[in-house]
Amino acid sequence: MAAVHCIVPARMGSSRFPGKPLFKLAGKEMIVRTLERAQLAECFGRIVCATDSEEIAEVVSRAGFEFILTGPAATGSDRVAEAARALDLDLVVNLQGDEPLVEPSVLSDVAEDLAAHPDCWVTVACPLDPAECALKTVVKVRVQSGLAVDFTREVALEEAPRWFQHQGIYAYSRRSRDEFSSLPQNAVELERSLEQMRILGRCPIRIVQSRFPSISVDVPSDAQAVEALITERKSRR
Repeated sequence: MAAVHCIVPARMGSSRFPGKPLFKLAGKEMIVRTLERAQLAECFGRIVCATDSEEIAEVVSRAGFEFILTGPAATGSDRVAEAARALDLDLVVNLQGDEPLVEPSVLSDVAEDLAAHPDCWVTVACPLDPAECALKTVVKVRVQSGLAVDFTREVALEEAPRWFQHQGIYAYSRRSRDEFSSLPQNAVELERSLEQMRILGRCPIRIVQSRFPSISVDVPSDAQAVEALITERKSRR
């Protein structure tokens, strides 16, 4: 399999949760927990945090991980594109820094799918909990024949069976990233605050199906739930 690398974008200026990457979950910074999950996948040539914050870079370095400083970026994929160009990397998995409980086997599946289909984007979907249909922090994806055909933040309850929950992982080759970053942000991307809308319809977005629900941290209340899960898992060991 061609070498696949992982870049984890992180910034301090989240509008919904400022300083999120350095928020401590059970005593360890969220960005460090996310990088450790990538390491557990055991499938990446390099694992790098891409950030515009020297404070994040210092924490990442102290934890023993590689970092690269980038300029301001409109989206995580724009930041990953800049970092990958500077590092001269081709196949890259973009693991968003607010996925401290991502399942390592899912990352392995994504890396394998990208290596087999380098002309496509690859992302992840898992079953949608109908109770989260109206929750805008949970992104939804429509899937047809293994490809994403639409993404949104809110769906009607009766539409739930037609949608999946989207997980914060993207994977792409150098060519696909360069195409993405060369395009201006479009109206739908800006309206929905979903970067993948910039490339949808221009490049196939393959879906890796996961049975594991996405447990990302979008707002402070999510962090409390994730911390409780981490503590619970530790107590089982």
